[in-house]
Amino acid sequence: MKFKNLPIVFKRNFYKIDSFFGLLLEFENLKIKNSNKEPQKFNISLDYCNNPYCLINKQQDSHTKKFVQQPVLTILYIECLIKMCKYNFGFGRWFSKLGQPIFEDAGEAIRFFRQYKCGDIQNDLCLPRSLFAANTSKKFKDNGVVFIGVFLPSKSMHAWVIEDEIQPDPFDTMWINFQPVAAIC
Repeated sequence: MKFKNLPIVFKRNFYKIDSFFGLLLEFENLKIKNSNKEPQKFNISLDYCNNPYCLINKQQDSHTKKFVQQPVLTILYIECLIKMCKYNFGFGRWFSKLGQPIFEDAGEAIRFFRQYKCGDIQNDLCLPRSLFAANTSKKFKDNGVVFIGVFLPSKSMHAWVIEDEIQPDPFDTMWINFQPVAAIC
């Protein structure tokens, strides 16, 4: 998956994310290169981040569906992904590529992740959850983008997925407060 910086301006300063360490960097006089060679799914998903009211409101009855079997390798993959993302952003991105598409869409992958790692810690697991959904969803390669956003001036960060004109995580309502500063597609 390709990492794309989306530098943003706030109070005359430019912000972007370091692609290896995942740190939010602040610059005073940065020249932004404008590249129009982005995949169509990226441009469409970015428009949905800027205009979230245009997203399809898909009520997911299956979000209450329980997964009876939790394959050992998938659970091991989740645990390792969480540890790698906490250790280093770049290692987490690299390790996430080892996931195999086993879920029909990102919504199903996110529900599996949330069932396995339930509780109040979900806000801290937004990046591993998004990378897990991206790499285990069969539809993501063609129709999905992981966004990493920043809430300025506090500089708190959050990650979320847009796939097929849907933000597939029904419990993630805070993504709308963050401005995209990077994308992985």
